[in-house]
Amino acid sequence: MLLIFVQEVFLFLAVKSVLRELRTIGSFDVIFLVSFSVIAYVSYGSLGAYFSLLGITLFTFFAWWYTRRLSEALCIVLQVFIWAIILDHMSSLLIEVMQLADIYLVIFVSFASLSLVLLNLVLMKTNFKPVFESPRLNRIMVLLLSIIYAYIMLSEGLENKSGMLLRNLVVLLVVVGLVLVLYIVYIKNVKAHYEVQQQKAQIKNDTRYMNEVEAHYNELRRFRHDYQNMMLSLNEYLKTDDLDGLRAYYQQNIAPITARVSKEKYRLEDLSRVKVKSVKSILFSKLSYAQSQGIDVRFDLTEPFEKVTVNELDLDIALGIMLDNAIEATNGHEQGKIMSAIFMEKTSTVFVIQNTVFDPLPPLWQLKETGYSTKGENRGIGLTNLSEIVSRNENMILETRLPGSVFIQRLTMKRGVSND
Repeated sequence: MLLIFVQEVFLFLAVKSVLRELRTIGSFDVIFLVSFSVIAYVSYGSLGAYFSLLGITLFTFFAWWYTRRLSEALCIVLQVFIWAIILDHMSSLLIEVMQLADIYLVIFVSFASLSLVLLNLVLMKTNFKPVFESPRLNRIMVLLLSIIYAYIMLSEGLENKSGMLLRNLVVLLVVVGLVLVLYIVYIKNVKAHYEVQQQKAQIKNDTRYMNEVEAHYNELRRFRHDYQNMMLSLNEYLKTDDLDGLRAYYQQNIAPITARVSKEKYRLEDLSRVKVKSVKSILFSKLSYAQSQGIDVRFDLTEPFEKVTVNELDLDIALGIMLDNAIEATNGHEQGKIMSAIFMEKTSTVFVIQNTVFDPLPPLWQLKETGYSTKGENRGIGLTNLSEIVSRNENMILETRLPGSVFIQRLTMKRGVSND
């Protein structure tokens, strides 16, 4: 029974490692491990080799508790169990070669400990995930792993002959190698596709930025032309000493323009401190558009923003969604306001988008449901996409609050580890 308990602990630690939850051992983990140990003690003698099927079922529930996705949970558990079989075969073959059957437990513990250390080092140094983003690919992987596992179980039965162990070990290692190669190819294809998307988004952002610059340049030319006309008009009033007419002309024509320029002059001035072109393009185009719609817009940034430590395309899309939602909520309302800012904290950069709310909103959890929208059917994908973007970037944290008549979204980007 000591061997069974050791294998249970290994499986538990391996699953926790793959889930990236090894640093925190909660009450659920303790309850599961104790319960599984009791079940193993009671049922292993009667189930024999089929006990592993019960173990897969229970550990799948354990992994599902963390992932909430059955295909991912099954994929992780089957990989860990096959990994345990490989370690068992290596240990068995080694003791047969050394002819020291009494040290099987020592060899297995050594292999298991070494593999856990290597696994956690890989997970700490990389963003490696043993599952795919696509549920369909995960289901296919579960099917393949199930076939491999069934083959091993059916071929061995209750026997443990060295020839069969060696043959099965070779099959397992070949299959694991092929799976790793396929996974690497898949990651490279995904990365290439993502880079193409990023380049297209960059071109789109640059084009939009240039269009906005051109529009502002044309507006400046019109203002200069109007300014010249105003000076000519003022000159005529001064030549004729018509002070009453000059006063009336100033109040009707010049004062409103002066007030508007004074109001808007410094609202987007801090955008010059944004040095990341794609982020600057998104902020400039969205906030300029909001300003052109009569929305009271403000942007604050006190020091240069120069570095992105998450996927830049994901950050651009996330900011675009947040600003689009703010513009949609305030557009058409005379008192509509959008307050935006970037705060450079010690270990993170924080993007804050705040807008006034004029219509009653449902609970925040309902806003994040796929397909839900306050503007009609089949339009509520923004917050769902935003949540998915944040969840796939380890350095991103999203906080959403609704204090009174203000909707606030705070996107935190941790600094220090690049996720390119």
